[in-house]
Amino acid sequence: MFGPLAFLIFALSAALAVDKDEFETYHLKNGRFWNALPESTARSAFLRGILDGWELRGETEDEVSGKVILAMSGCGTSFRPEELAEMITAAYKEPENRSLPVGWVMMADFAIQCGRTTSDVVFPALRKRVADMANKTVSGSAISPIDVISSVSAKQH
Repeated sequence: MFGPLAFLIFALSAALAVDKDEFETYHLKNGRFWNALPESTARSAFLRGILDGWELRGETEDEVSGKVILAMSGCGTSFRPEELAEMITAAYKEPENRSLPVGWVMMADFAIQCGRTTSDVVFPALRKRVADMANKTVSGSAISPIDVISSVSAKQH
């Protein structure tokens, strides 16, 4: 019995190692991860975690950039996590968006809902950003999509 159990543990750990790469873009959970989550409360709970993280960041940093505040605001509209989940799920129905990190898609959806841009403009720009970063070592603020979202938002007005 120990032999088959050990093999099962080995096989699962190998599968998880492969899936981890598939489910992350620059160490951030992406659309493949999102689509693997159960549609019920798991997606809303994941988004609550992102939103709580942003809230914690705002409470623990002395300064938060205005562009960060703008990117994470819903134009004064309060979206429930379930509503955000619907918007993000809609974006990930397009296979080409699945490599985009969930947080990026959430920020893009905020900009779309605020009328600052459209999905036809922002998602191709974000995909280009991922492609431009491919095979490069990037970290920290270099991974941030905020400048991309801001630039396509500015072109809309």
